Amino acid sequence: MLSTIWSRPNRLSWQALLLVIAMLFACMTVPAPTSAATQAQYYVSPNGNDSNPGTLASPFKTVQRARDVVRTINGNMTGDIIVSLRGGNYPVTSSIDFGPSDSGTNGYRIIYQAYQSETPVLNGGVQVTGWTQHSGNIWKAPLTRSNKLRALYVNDNRAVMATKTVGSAGCYGTYNVTAGQAPWAWESGSQCDGAKYSLNDFPAIASNQDDIEIETRTTWTTSIVGVRQVTVNGSNRVALFQQPGAAIAQGAFNGNFQINGNHKLMNAYEFLDTPGEFYFDKTNQTVYYYKSASENMATATVYAPNNVETILNLKGTSTTSHVRNVTFSGITLMNSDWNLANVDGSSFKQAQQGNLINTAYAKQNFHDYSYRNLDLMPGIVKIANADGIRLERNTVKHTGADGISLINDVKDSQLVGNSISDSGGSAINIGHPQHVYIGDYTSSNREKFAVNLESVCKNIDINNNYIYDSAVLFNGSAAVSGYFVDTLNFQHNVIEKTPWAGLSLGWGWWNFNGSSGSERPGVPTTTAQNNTISYNQFIDTVQILDDTAPIYTLGSQPNTVISNNYIKGVPSGHKYGMHPDEGSAYMTIQNNVLNINPGINWTLNSDNFGSKHDLTFTQNYATVNKISNYSLPNSVINDASAYSDNVWPTQAYNLALNAGLEDAYKSLATPARVPLQDYVLPASVFVTGATTLGIHATGDASKSVWLAPSGTTSFVEGATMTKANGNATSIAVPQTAGNYKLFVIDAQGNRSAESASLVRVNGGSYVKIRNVATGLYMDGESSTTNGADAAQWSSSSANAQQWTIETSGSYVLIKNRETGLYLDGMARTGNGVNCGQWSYSGSSNQQWTMETSGSNVRFKNRQTGLYLDGMGRTSNGSILGQWSDSNSSNQQWQIQ
Repeated sequence: MLSTIWSRPNRLSWQALLLVIAMLFACMTVPAPTSAATQAQYYVSPNGNDSNPGTLASPFKTVQRARDVVRTINGNMTGDIIVSLRGGNYPVTSSIDFGPSDSGTNGYRIIYQAYQSETPVLNGGVQVTGWTQHSGNIWKAPLTRSNKLRALYVNDNRAVMATKTVGSAGCYGTYNVTAGQAPWAWESGSQCDGAKYSLNDFPAIASNQDDIEIETRTTWTTSIVGVRQVTVNGSNRVALFQQPGAAIAQGAFNGNFQINGNHKLMNAYEFLDTPGEFYFDKTNQTVYYYKSASENMATATVYAPNNVETILNLKGTSTTSHVRNVTFSGITLMNSDWNLANVDGSSFKQAQQGNLINTAYAKQNFHDYSYRNLDLMPGIVKIANADGIRLERNTVKHTGADGISLINDVKDSQLVGNSISDSGGSAINIGHPQHVYIGDYTSSNREKFAVNLESVCKNIDINNNYIYDSAVLFNGSAAVSGYFVDTLNFQHNVIEKTPWAGLSLGWGWWNFNGSSGSERPGVPTTTAQNNTISYNQFIDTVQILDDTAPIYTLGSQPNTVISNNYIKGVPSGHKYGMHPDEGSAYMTIQNNVLNINPGINWTLNSDNFGSKHDLTFTQNYATVNKISNYSLPNSVINDASAYSDNVWPTQAYNLALNAGLEDAYKSLATPARVPLQDYVLPASVFVTGATTLGIHATGDASKSVWLAPSGTTSFVEGATMTKANGNATSIAVPQTAGNYKLFVIDAQGNRSAESASLVRVNGGSYVKIRNVATGLYMDGESSTTNGADAAQWSSSSANAQQWTIETSGSYVLIKNRETGLYLDGMARTGNGVNCGQWSYSGSSNQQWTMETSGSNVRFKNRQTGLYLDGMGRTSNGSILGQWSDSNSSNQQWQIQ
């Protein structure tokens, strides 16, 4: 309808036979809580027993036992098999593995789900208790563990390893590598065996020197090496590195460990001096924590990860033997571990980009090795050689490395409605850098995936997930890392709070485009294509590192569209609003809103470097219009429509409104992260005259939503205040010109804080619409007869040239003040046909898409598909026409 902005426990003492009978009884008699046919249902509880039959009254204790029982009945399924997990803590001491024998068959699914509204937790950590005061605010507790500890969680918040940042005094010693001396030695070379520091900066370390790590950073990533020993040499403290890891990290072509500059020292008791830091003394099996003034360690709940890198591991055995048709729903997975990459006993983490691991000493550019020296960090969930996998409404948090990782040959799978937070690396990974070509394995070329294993990830839907605070340990990781992917549909997600990119999509740069200077001339990679990134919110991304954007792409990706996204909160510096980097090609970037700091380098980094081509950047809005280059080959690069105060026109506001979580998943945006008033009004907007504005519903009819002046405490409907029901998806704007904030009032009359965004009502209810080519204004010509032509006329103050632009879903209606009629395409589809007027009909003939064209707009009729056109007619009274897309100024209009 009109005026809606467009949207969106128990023992068994009987023999085995009785157990089998009980299982069969459970399978046959327990109804499923789903609408699909159900073959069997089992239950698992932390208070259960794996000798039980798995009924609601006598549940299993572990997911592994349920899985093993399911294997006995899933060969020829007649309905879904459902495993319901009761709420509580399930300690996980090794990965829970699912293979082809754990698959759903005959089109049915095996579903592992939370029981009703309970919360089962698959927990890779152990609780740390027995806290006593050690010294001042430093408290201690016993912890049985034989190796370094890189994470601790206090009251569900991540603590960090004790740190100290100092300046390096340079290289110490030499570590030599001879090609072929070990599997990791791909080339010969020499690197520093350690680094020197001032004695005053780097204190003496009493114990566990081999647990110390040193982190350095480049513009866009970080690198970590382990220390084997701390010594003194003259006036310097010397940290000797763990080798060969440190050599690998230093010798890499790009993103390598920096021997000079600032070094972040981590993980020694001597660095423990700030609230929220911890240190684990593995020699004395004691963990120390520096508490904040508000924390009470006598009542705190503390967990440490327990050497479990992956909790759920779904992996088939080949491209023809998949694990398939399995669902996980409503389950919490938390506290995974990772103690960095390990090569010959040395601990380190280096790669050109964040969630990768460099596994070999290779000084050449990694393109030359087809990325075979690269692998992925582990995920708390790993999926490979699989199809029909669905993860829905799960909670994933506190990971030692990545979150959910779809690694290789994952097809037709979905991640929907998950909450993923506090990820050490990427929250989600799709694909692998070695997928530049498929099936190129030989016994001698070091390719990771054998021919019968390798395939690109394809047909992946990632929708309505809330991804918060990712890459907290490995800052160079994107929140979502996609390598070579085919048909990724990434829609309606929220990515919030990242140190580097929100989404990195693609790989290979230009180096595998088949050109004469590429790695394989005449053989371009074709594995990345058909990807859709749309209707997402990117909030507060690129907060620490540089040389990226909320959405960052690499390489050729035919038929890839990046559209209808709302980007907010990119700070100033060497950052961009959009960054199609080297080799980016065959992509369309349109209808995005970029609420970015004007001090960024570029709104669009379209520099002619690295063989970018065939890019389309049109109909985008931004705080600032900085386009680095308009002349890429075979490309259309238009200006972004700039609104420096971040108060957007309605068409841009609607993009922001429809981006992010859909209503069914809005509970993921908790009030702690998104105050309700800011969820309801997600961006600032200006409107002209009386109209209605689309909003998000609060979801609570007992609440009311108000637009009122800033600071309002008493609410009365009138010329400066308007009201809507809590379930409303639109609200009338106040009649009086001015700036208004949105408030939510509960049933008791308590008001929320005012919204961060505002609604600006401009004076006057009507606009004039001028054709760029003819210079004439749209005119109703005072004709009130249905079917009357619409015309053009030189500027006047007559009501015939005054129009209202109303919203109707994702379209606009254009109504003349004088005639009261609506601009109508009249169902005429030939180029040059007249455009008419008609009383309101609700038909698609009166619905127009309003597109931006630089600082102008274009109107496309929904029914005819033609654009409103001035036809080059410059005489007063000349008729408005319609024409197919010509990109000429005849189809461009100014709203005044």
